[in-house]
Amino acid sequence: MMRSPATVRRAFSLIELLLSVFILAIGIISVSALFPAGIAQQQQSADDQLGPVIAEQALGTLRSRVRSADFGTFEEFGVFDVLGQSVASQSFAYRPAPGDWSWIRPAVVRQAQANLLTLPAAEQPGTIDLFAAVAQRPGPPGPGTGGGAQEFCEFPQGIAGGLGITLYGAPYSTVQSLAAPAIFVSQRERWWPSVPSGAAVTVPPQYAWECMFRRSGGRVQVAIFVFRVVGVGGALKPWNAAPTGQTGTYDNAVGAGMAALPPVPYRRVTATTSASAGAATTGQDTGTQVAQGWQQPVGVLNMGTVGPYTTGTFVSGTGAAGQGLLPGDFPAAALPQVQVQWQSPGQWIVDNNGNVHRVAIGRRGPQDPVQVRFSAPVPRMPDAQAFDDYELPNDTVPGLRTMHYVPVIIDANGTQLVPIYATVRDL
Repeated sequence: MMRSPATVRRAFSLIELLLSVFILAIGIISVSALFPAGIAQQQQSADDQLGPVIAEQALGTLRSRVRSADFGTFEEFGVFDVLGQSVASQSFAYRPAPGDWSWIRPAVVRQAQANLLTLPAAEQPGTIDLFAAVAQRPGPPGPGTGGGAQEFCEFPQGIAGGLGITLYGAPYSTVQSLAAPAIFVSQRERWWPSVPSGAAVTVPPQYAWECMFRRSGGRVQVAIFVFRVVGVGGALKPWNAAPTGQTGTYDNAVGAGMAALPPVPYRRVTATTSASAGAATTGQDTGTQVAQGWQQPVGVLNMGTVGPYTTGTFVSGTGAAGQGLLPGDFPAAALPQVQVQWQSPGQWIVDNNGNVHRVAIGRRGPQDPVQVRFSAPVPRMPDAQAFDDYELPNDTVPGLRTMHYVPVIIDANGTQLVPIYATVRDL
């Protein structure tokens, strides 16, 4: 039976079918492109929520182990030249006022210690030693005998006191203890979620934290840095300090001298010349880090000068060419050196005055513009604190002198420490 033309149904042609498939593919590709951005946004939201929570947990852990009264002063030990001895000991600590001292990091145990730590020997490397008690133990370097070789210390060469005591870390109260208190926080306790001692680590922890201390106005403060450890492809990795004789996490570390780099926080010393910065920086300096413009701002609207210093860099929160950033700060290597990674976008920084900063617009390499913008201007400090530090020379840059932060890339294999949060609290 013949069908009328009105009842005949024409099928899609091959061209129409291909065109439909092409349009559908474009839609699928467009939608799939949103998934990585959504996953990254979800991770960022989790970081923003968990960062302060982990910092509070870290603060509680520290308060359960140590009190402000356990910390002392350098004057108790007859030490009045902290800056000179610390620079000679490859550090940069000083007394901003009598009885006070600048940021000092805990020591980190590198080798299992007999009759000192209650942890299993395999878990002892990576434990932080708040007063560098291991380094102060007498005897030659060796298993269980103490000595500076057993730890990453703030003062590897020690600071000699007038009482015949050499300090390798923060001063302790001689009223509370006749020797450096043996107060430790294990590596596992600084993971989040934490892993009980003796338990097998089946899944790497999501986050980790580190800390440092200072005494300001007679009060002891603690700075806490929270970060994630990310491997190639975004995989989680455990964070461990290197045992003695091994580079461990720091294999092929980026930058000269990084094989012995202690765990975070890393210190960057501000200086007007590379020579002075190189003599007082953890790690090797590659050039002028802070030039005119990074000094103490006079006021929000004042963009003038004070003596030889140009103000205004942190009034706007921006550092531009000639204001502490040089194109040569980044070498031609594929990965930036640790000492310039404070410029990374999203970086958290704690300065010598206890202010916390975050990099809103940063640099990842030499191809980026020479500009770094903080999320907010650096608060102005009282002139007495900014210009008249008790121990620093008169020609030292006032205001922002040291920056402490978490290195972003720590080895050539792509392992990264992703800064999540930083805070400064009274102990």
